[in-house]
Amino acid sequence: MSLRLSLNAYNRLEDEDFKVLAAIELGMSSHAFTPVDYIARVSGLHEKEVSYRLRKLNKLKLILSRRLPRVGFAINSIAYDCLAIRSMVKSGILKAIGDALAEGKESDVYLGLSPEDIKLVLKFLRIGRTSFRQTRRLRSYVEQRDHISWLYQCRLAANKEYEALSILYKLRVRVPKPIACNRHLIVISFFDGVELAFCKEIEDPSSILLDILSEVRRVYTEASIIHGDLNEYNVLISSDGDICIIDWPQYITLDHPGSIEYLRRDIRNILSFFKRKYDVDVDLDRAIGYVTGSSSML
Repeated sequence: MSLRLSLNAYNRLEDEDFKVLAAIELGMSSHAFTPVDYIARVSGLHEKEVSYRLRKLNKLKLILSRRLPRVGFAINSIAYDCLAIRSMVKSGILKAIGDALAEGKESDVYLGLSPEDIKLVLKFLRIGRTSFRQTRRLRSYVEQRDHISWLYQCRLAANKEYEALSILYKLRVRVPKPIACNRHLIVISFFDGVELAFCKEIEDPSSILLDILSEVRRVYTEASIIHGDLNEYNVLISSDGDICIIDWPQYITLDHPGSIEYLRRDIRNILSFFKRKYDVDVDLDRAIGYVTGSSSML
């Protein structure tokens, strides 16, 4: 789903619309579909005003409805985007949204601008989007509960990534600076680079590989964290050879029962890329020894 659909809707919303959406969202924590009287009570709006706003939101395709056994409403992913964006704007974090930087299976990433005209990165988590698209065509109670679970999963993933970035940035690990998190949206600092996979030339690939493994080592030994999905698509590299490791929603800690296997996979992915593209050959076990701190030399 392109964020443009959400932005088009966002620009047509008024304060009362956001109050209704927020009331529906709150009600969804205890209802599959939030009843109208609950929406009126939480939003502070008269039921006639609520009915008008619900018709408008339905026309904008921001809500789902159920008529039996009781009339109720649920927000969809577009509404969720609008609520998250609204929070960032009201908090003075975000002024404008620009072009897409990446649109993938589990997130949409856009360029943003702060009120001080500082570039930002906006990451909307879309966990489980593929399965959601398949169940969305159905309208039974079970499928709607799956829908709610999808929104909640996205929120949890965003919180988890923000938590990881907060820990690692304080340790001066080369990750984006975490700025804010709301619902399924995290705002981070902008890094002027490209994914390692799309970098045409690297002047000294052996040095870059060592930089990456050194950061992974610091993450492991100082934060007791493993990325969990490390590969050439979530390491950024700038024109002057600086690196930034991104995409942390799947991170695990060392007490995870499969932590060593995840670490091996992460390191294997990076080593395989450098071997395949740059013919830099480093033994996997030797690299693991370095990352875990059992060896001081690579």
